[in-house]
Amino acid sequence: MAGTTVGADAWDPTQGLEIKRASAVDQVAGAVREMILRGDLGPGTPLREVQMAESLGISRNTIRDAVRALAREGLVTHTMHRGATVTRLTERDVVDVLRVRARIETQAIDASEAATPEQLAGLEDAVNQLERAANADDWDQVVDADCLFHRRLVGILGSPRLDRFYDTIQGELRLCLSIADRVNDDPRELIEEHRELLDLIVSGERARCSALLTGHLKVAEERLCGLVRGWDEPPDDGDDQADH
Repeated sequence: MAGTTVGADAWDPTQGLEIKRASAVDQVAGAVREMILRGDLGPGTPLREVQMAESLGISRNTIRDAVRALAREGLVTHTMHRGATVTRLTERDVVDVLRVRARIETQAIDASEAATPEQLAGLEDAVNQLERAANADDWDQVVDADCLFHRRLVGILGSPRLDRFYDTIQGELRLCLSIADRVNDDPRELIEEHRELLDLIVSGERARCSALLTGHLKVAEERLCGLVRGWDEPPDDGDDQADH
């Protein structure tokens, strides 16, 4: 009504509905993210809104928002004729992602002289988590612990902006790590690699640590490029875009 002032204790019930919807979007995005990183949804797999909405019993809008969130993480790609599909990394993508990672993480190693005891303890905790996950053959947790170690390494730089930037490429980094970690024949290698990086940081051997990290990333790059080079393109399905 004109001239009527809404009291401070007035509540718009649609706000509660929006919160619930946001929660549903997060849940769907989380479930699909896990399936992608676990390898259940392979590169190029179409994500059809209608099928997903009917299967989960939720609205297409919720599915659409969840897929958009995954696209921002780099885990989903939108194309004109195929709609939304699980991202298919190219060799160029792999090289670019690992190059960015090398630049940031070697800077973090250079800055590790000023690392606090808490930051070093955080790195050791991540290595311990990695060891437990590898020994349990829990590859989901292996990828989580691997990512955690490198995020905490970047945190040594003490730059909120770099932290935010690193977070924006986490989806693609996790995708690379999930592929590389799963094809690693010996999980003990992952533990030994990260333990050696940690030991060199703690002992102040930063040049050796940077060289070791660079070498590991080069091996990972060659392995990943070989894998993505061998992926076959999925057949074109003209019905995908109708669902988009």
